[in-house]
Amino acid sequence: MNRALRYGVSLIVGLSVAGLVTRFFPGDPFVTAAIFPLYAAATSLVVAHRKAWRETSRGDPDRLARFRGAMGGGIGAFTASVIAEISLPAGVAALGLMVFGMALGIAELERVTESAPA
Repeated sequence: MNRALRYGVSLIVGLSVAGLVTRFFPGDPFVTAAIFPLYAAATSLVVAHRKAWRETSRGDPDRLARFRGAMGGGIGAFTASVIAEISLPAGVAALGLMVFGMALGIAELERVTESAPA
């Protein structure tokens, strides 16, 4: 994808999420301020590596892979819900951190597989 378009989409997503949190869930201004760069960076990584993102989430019938996915989803959902009980902006930030971590992992996986000798 064109770099300018990717950054434009990232800015729109970051501003939208931060704006919605600011409008509907007023809270700690530092947490709210952290939401924009977090979601913008995560969106940029996801869009830049969208092919690898799609390939890693398809067609792996391995039972262990499904178990890891279920554990990650369950722990992530539980943690985000507990944090959201304390502060909704913090819950949104926690969800963004989870997606950002996944996006970094996918980007690194794609880098390593591309540089590995065939």
